[in-house]
Amino acid sequence: MTKTTPSKRSEMPAATREHMTQVAETLKVTCSADMPQFSDKTMAPQVERINDRELTSIYALLAYVSYNQNVRQETVQMIVEAEFGVDHVAKLRRDDYMRAIEFLVDMKMEEIIN
Repeated sequence: MTKTTPSKRSEMPAATREHMTQVAETLKVTCSADMPQFSDKTMAPQVERINDRELTSIYALLAYVSYNQNVRQETVQMIVEAEFGVDHVAKLRRDDYMRAIEFLVDMKMEEIIN
C-alpha cells in the first residue's frame, strides 16, 4: 500500500499564501538594472542580471523568510543585498541566483542578529 504525503503547498493556508504574495508585490521596486553607458569611456562588459521570473522567486522567498522568522522584509532584503554586493536585489547577477536562493533557505536571523 502506497502512502501519499500532502505537498508543502497544500499544507499552507490560502490566506498565508495570499499574504506572502501581497508582501512580495510590495517589495518590488522599479529599478534600472542596466548599467549607464558613456560614449567617452570604455564599455564595461554587460553583466547578465536575473530575469523577471527569478526576481519574483527571490521576492517570494524574501517574504517567506521574513514571515517565518518574524523579521521585517526590508531587513531580510538588506541582508541579501549586502551579502551579494548589490544596491537592490533586482541587480543580482544571474550567476548568483542559485546561491541567493540557498542563502535565503539557510538563513537563520537569530544567528545573524545575535
